[in-house]
Amino acid sequence: MSVSREQEVAALAEAKGTVPRAATRATYHLRRYMPLYVFGTVWALMIGVFPTINHDGNSTQLAGDATGQSGNVAPGQSESGPTAADGSVNFDTGATLPSGASRSTGSSNSRVGGAISPPPAVGSGVTVGGVACKPGVRQIPFSQYAPPCVAKFTGNNGGVTSRGVTDKTIKITIKRNSDASGPNAQAVDQVNKSAGNATVQEGNDYGMEYVQWFNKMFELYGRRVELNIFDGQGNGTEEAQSKGQQAACADATNIALTQKSFGAVAWGFGYMSQPFSECAAQQKLYVSLGAPYFPERDFKKWNPYVWAGVMECERISHDVAEYIGKRLAHKNAKWAGDLALQNAQRRFATYVPDNDGYQHCTDLTQEDLKTKYNTTVEPRYSYALDVSQFPSEAARGIVQFQAAKVSTVVMACDPLSSVFLTQAANKQRYRPEWLSIGVAAQDTNGFARLWDQEEVDGHLFGMSQIGTDSKVYSQTGEAALAYKAATGKSTFPTGAALTYYFLLQLFNQLQAAGPNLTPQNIAIGTHNLPAGGGDTAAVGTWSFKDDHTAIDDSREIYYEGNATGFDGKKGAYLETYGGRRFSAGNWPAEDPPIYPGK
Repeated sequence: MSVSREQEVAALAEAKGTVPRAATRATYHLRRYMPLYVFGTVWALMIGVFPTINHDGNSTQLAGDATGQSGNVAPGQSESGPTAADGSVNFDTGATLPSGASRSTGSSNSRVGGAISPPPAVGSGVTVGGVACKPGVRQIPFSQYAPPCVAKFTGNNGGVTSRGVTDKTIKITIKRNSDASGPNAQAVDQVNKSAGNATVQEGNDYGMEYVQWFNKMFELYGRRVELNIFDGQGNGTEEAQSKGQQAACADATNIALTQKSFGAVAWGFGYMSQPFSECAAQQKLYVSLGAPYFPERDFKKWNPYVWAGVMECERISHDVAEYIGKRLAHKNAKWAGDLALQNAQRRFATYVPDNDGYQHCTDLTQEDLKTKYNTTVEPRYSYALDVSQFPSEAARGIVQFQAAKVSTVVMACDPLSSVFLTQAANKQRYRPEWLSIGVAAQDTNGFARLWDQEEVDGHLFGMSQIGTDSKVYSQTGEAALAYKAATGKSTFPTGAALTYYFLLQLFNQLQAAGPNLTPQNIAIGTHNLPAGGGDTAAVGTWSFKDDHTAIDDSREIYYEGNATGFDGKKGAYLETYGGRRFSAGNWPAEDPPIYPGK
C-alpha cells in the first residue's frame, strides 16, 4: 500500500504517546522503502547485529600483522572431527568428552619445534590480565559467563597449529554480505533506534573497542585475535531464507583458502546464516556464532566448526510443547481480548519462517503436543524471511488464524513480523492471546513497544531466553563494566550490551581450546566448560555440555503497557516466580501467574 508523506504526518499526529508514535514511524519507514530493502539475515539483525565497519578494498586488516602463511593444520591433526585433545583446558566438571576424543598434556606436533607446553592450571596464580586467580574466580572476575581463570601461560604454544594460526596471531575474518550497504543501512538504523538499540555505526565502534580489551584479558597462550574484513558475494536476504548456497560457499572458500583464516564472524560480530555455516564446516572454518535457532541435528553435522549462543530450536520446541501442554492446553483463553475467545477452550496456531530447520522444530512441538498432551498447534502459517514480504505475509496469516477461530498465536517469528501481525489483527478487530517463545529479541521491551499496544497490552506472555532489560543493559552489569574497562569511559551506551556477549563466546572458546589451537580442541574445551549465568544473570544459563549452543533455559514473562521499564519508558515485560528459570521437564503444571486480577 502506498502512503503519502501527508498521510504519514497525519497518522503520527493522531498517535497518542511516544510508544505508538515510535511504532507508527518505524512501520511507515519500512513500507516507504520496502521495494529497496533486501534485508540480510533478519534473525541475526533482530538479535543485535549492527553491520558496518569502514574499510577499503576486498579484504582489510584491522588488528595485528598479516601473516600470509598457508596455515595448514599441524601434522597428526585431523580437521574432520574431534580426534585429539592436545592441550585443551580441563575444568574438571565431569563433562563427557566428544566421541573419539582423548586428552593429553602435550604434543610434538609443532611448526616451531619442541613439545607444546601444557595449559596453565585452573584457579591459581595471576591471569594474563593481572587478576589474582583462585578457585571460583572467572577470567573476567565480574563475569558470570567467562571461563574459570587460569594463570598466565608461559612456554611453547605450538606455533602454526591450524590454518590461520601462528605463534602470535589468530586470524578471524569479518564477512560482509554483498547487500550490506546502501538503503538497508538506513532501515537498520531506523528499526534499531525505534527499539532503543544502537545505530549501525555505533554497533561497529563498540565491537572494535571491546576486541582489544578481550585480547588483553583472555588467555590466548601468547596469541591475539587479528581481524580482517572481507566483502563477500553472499546475499543476506537469500541466505536468511536458507537459499544462496552457491554464493555462501564461494565466500567460505575465499575466507579459508585465499584469506587463510582460522574462523569467520558476521559483519558486526553477530550471527552467520545457515547456508554459510554449512559451507564453513565444509571448508573447516571455525564459526563461533552460526545459524541462529537452527536445530542441534545441524550443529552435530557441522561439528566441531559451528556454534551458537542462542538456544537451538529442538530444545526450544520441547520447551514450548511442555509450556503449552502443562500450563495452557485444555483451558479457556482468558487473556484474549475478545469475549468469545475468552469463553472458549484455547486453539493454538504458529507463525514461523518457512526454512527447513525451523519447520523441523515446529514439527517436533506438534509431535510432543499430540503424544504427551493430547492437543495440537494448528493451523501453521509459514512465511518467507524476506522483509519485503512481511506485511502481506502477516495479513494473510491473520486472516487464516481468525477464520480458524484461533485463540492463541504462537509467535515463532522475528519481531518485525510481530509489528505487522499485531497491526493486521487490530485492523480485523481480532484480539487473540499472543504467546512469545523468547526468540529473536521478542522478549525485550524495546521491540514489544513497537507492536500494536491495543493487541498486546494485557494479552502478550510466554517465555524469555534472556534476562530482564535491566540486567542486560544495567550500568553496573557485566557488559557495562567490560565496556568501561575497555574504554575508560564512565557511561555505558546500552547498545553495546549484545556486542559484548557475542564477543564473549568467541573468546571463551579460544581460551578453552588451550595452547594447541584447533577446531577439535575448541570442541573439547567448550563441551568441558562449566555452566555460567543462571537466574540472576543477564542472558540465561550457558552450558555446552550436551550441545553446541549456549542458552539452556527460559523464564516466564508477560507484557504490561502501563508498566515502566528500567529506562523510565512505558511498556515493559514483567516476570513470574521472581525470575526463576526453567529447563526442559521443569515447567510447573499450573496456570501462569500473570495479569493479577484479570
